[in-house]
Amino acid sequence: MKRRDGLIDGVLLTVLVVAAVLGGVVTALVAGSQADLSYAWVFVALQVVTSAVVLVRRRRPAGAALTIVLAAIAQTLVAFAAPLTVGEALLSVSAWIPLALSVVIENITERGVPPVWSAAVWALIGLLTLVSVRPWDPTTSFVVNGLLHSAVAPLFALYLAARRRKMALLGERAERAEREQWWRAERARAEERARLATELHDLVAHRVTLMTLQAGALSVRAPDDDTRGAAEDLRANGALALDELRELVGVLRRGGRSAEAPLDEAPLPPLAHLVDEAGRAGQEVALVTAGEPSMLSRVTGRTAYRVVREALTNARKHAGGAPVRVDAEYLPEHVRIVVHNGAGRSSRSARGNGAGLAGLRERVESIGGTLVVGPDGAGGFRLETVMPVKVTAERGTS
Repeated sequence: MKRRDGLIDGVLLTVLVVAAVLGGVVTALVAGSQADLSYAWVFVALQVVTSAVVLVRRRRPAGAALTIVLAAIAQTLVAFAAPLTVGEALLSVSAWIPLALSVVIENITERGVPPVWSAAVWALIGLLTLVSVRPWDPTTSFVVNGLLHSAVAPLFALYLAARRRKMALLGERAERAEREQWWRAERARAEERARLATELHDLVAHRVTLMTLQAGALSVRAPDDDTRGAAEDLRANGALALDELRELVGVLRRGGRSAEAPLDEAPLPPLAHLVDEAGRAGQEVALVTAGEPSMLSRVTGRTAYRVVREALTNARKHAGGAPVRVDAEYLPEHVRIVVHNGAGRSSRSARGNGAGLAGLRERVESIGGTLVVGPDGAGGFRLETVMPVKVTAERGTS
C-alpha cells in the first residue's frame, strides 16, 4: 500500500510541475515577447517549489494544506503586481492553483484533520477568494478567474469527497443488508431442518423400534440356533439404525453440527466388524490394514466406516459373488482407503440412482477429503478415498 501511495504522490507532483511550467510558457506566448515576464517566472517558481509539498501530504495533511493555500495567496499577489496583461494571462491559463487546492482539500477531508486546522484552511481559502477577485480594482477577467481558481475547485473537491463517503456508506448498507438476508435464510433453513427432523423421527423411529423389539423377542423364542443368530443380527442392525437415526435427527436440529462427542476423540473405526458382518452375509471380503488408526478423529473414523459400508453394499448389489478387498492405510496426516471388487453378477434388484455415492462424496469433501470411484478397466469397480486424520470443528460435520 505504501508503494502505491508513493506512486500516486509522484504522479501528482509531476502533474503539478508540468501544469506550472506549461502555464508559464503559455503566459509568455499570450503576453508577447515585449512584456515583462519576470513576475511570471517568479509565479512559476513558487508553483514548482510548492508542488513538493504533495510528497508529505499523507503524513502532514494540515501543514500541506496550509502551505498550498498560502502559496496560492502569494502567487495571486505576484500576478497582481505584474503588468495587467501578464497578470490576467497568469490567472487565466495557469491550472496549478485549482489542481493543488483540489488535492489538499480532498486530503484533509479523507485524513480527518482536527477541526481547528480544517477551519484555518477554509479561512485562508476564503481570504484567497477575496484577494483573487481584487475588490479594490475589479475587472471581469480577475473576478471570473479568481472565483474559478479559489472557490470552485475546493468546493468541487469537497463534493467529490462527500460523494465518495456516501458511496462507501451505501456499500456498507448493502453489505449489511446482504448479511442480514443470509442470516434470515440460515434461520429459515434451521427451522426447516428442525421440522424435518421431527417428522423423520415420528415416521421412522417408531417403526424401527418395533422391528428391533420383535427381532429381540424372536431371538429369545427361536427354535434353533440359526434362527436365533439371524434374529440377533436383525436386532443389532436395527439398534445401529436407531443410533444413526438419532444422530441424524440431532444433526438436523443443530444445523449440521454433531455434538455427541468431541471432534478430537479417536475411536477405532469398526472396519473389521463391518467386514465380519459382510462375511457372515456370504460376501467374500478381505481387509488389509497398514499403520496405526488410533489417532483418527471421531468424524474421520465414522466417515471411513460409512464409505466402506456403502462400497460393500454396492459390491454386493452390482457384483454379487465377486471378491472384495479393502485396503486401509493410516498415515500421520491422512488415511487412505481403497475398496476394490472384481467382476461379478449383478442383482436384478440392483437399481440405483447414484445418490449413495454422491452423498458419500459430499460427506468426504466436507471434511477436506477426496473420493474417486469408477471401473477398474477389467470389469471390476474401485473406490478410493483420502481423508485427513484430524478434522477441525469448522469442517467436521457428522
